[in-house]
Amino acid sequence: MHNASTWYHPDLYGLTLGMQYHAKHQYQDALKFFEIGALYADKLSQLSIGLMHLNGKGTAKDPVTAYAWFDLAAERNYPQFIATRDELKPALTPEQLAQAQALRNELGKRYGDSVAKHRLAVQLHQGLMNITGSRTGFNSGVVQISEVRCGPALVIGGHVIPQIGCGNDFLAKANWIPDLYFAARDREWMPNVSVGPLTDIGSVKSNAKKSDEAAAPNEGDSRKH
Repeated sequence: MHNASTWYHPDLYGLTLGMQYHAKHQYQDALKFFEIGALYADKLSQLSIGLMHLNGKGTAKDPVTAYAWFDLAAERNYPQFIATRDELKPALTPEQLAQAQALRNELGKRYGDSVAKHRLAVQLHQGLMNITGSRTGFNSGVVQISEVRCGPALVIGGHVIPQIGCGNDFLAKANWIPDLYFAARDREWMPNVSVGPLTDIGSVKSNAKKSDEAAAPNEGDSRKH
């Protein structure tokens, strides 16, 4: 995680540092950085905040607040996030659920996709402008070094965060165009099923029957074995 490049991606910056501090059991620092990720529409950061409230890490145990964050994290209908939220729901009373919903509505005003995605889109645009609109002497920090030294520093879901200085996919449009970027992040958590060409089952059975008949010996075959 120390080597991960999150230049102009504050969602990944907050998530990466949050995970790093959490691994060190520095939970209050982890919460601080997860909030940065949450502020920039990172759903895993939002889920992580909920888990920390649920387990009392860096804060008092509070299942109501945990559920509010879980519901916000499930905003894009990621199956695993929905399952985490729904697993907690039966443990809450109707009064607690009402409190959680009210808190979730308040959290949505600051951390919901309707505002947080735009906040991140501004950062991505500024980063892209610095890359494509550079002036003499500008150094974006993207340096290609040997393939032996380069490699993924961190993999979150299916998203690879490269090492600092490794520009393999750094300039890919999916890293900078907001619609493409959010679609790529969503694919990390949505199930993917590859469907091949359709086959007529009736034709398969018919062809198999013909093959069996062709392979069977004739009744008049008197060959000895």
